[in-house]
Amino acid sequence: MNPWTQVILGVFFLLWGLGYLYRPGLIQRMNAFLREQVLNDARISLERRKWGMFFLLLSLLFIYMGWSALR
Repeated sequence: MNPWTQVILGVFFLLWGLGYLYRPGLIQRMNAFLREQVLNDARISLERRKWGMFFLLLSLLFIYMGWSALR
């Protein structure tokens, strides 16, 4: 993994941990929003083809970038 990616993930988890300690209401609101918008079963079942194509195209992009970096 790229060192910058590790640093960014570390800062993200640091902020997430501080949010749990000092602003639990904010974390609960974010969790409720994600549960309602992203992890909603009705939304997932209605838009599954759109999300499936998005993730397939994204995976092809990352495979191509990784393959070209290896060469």
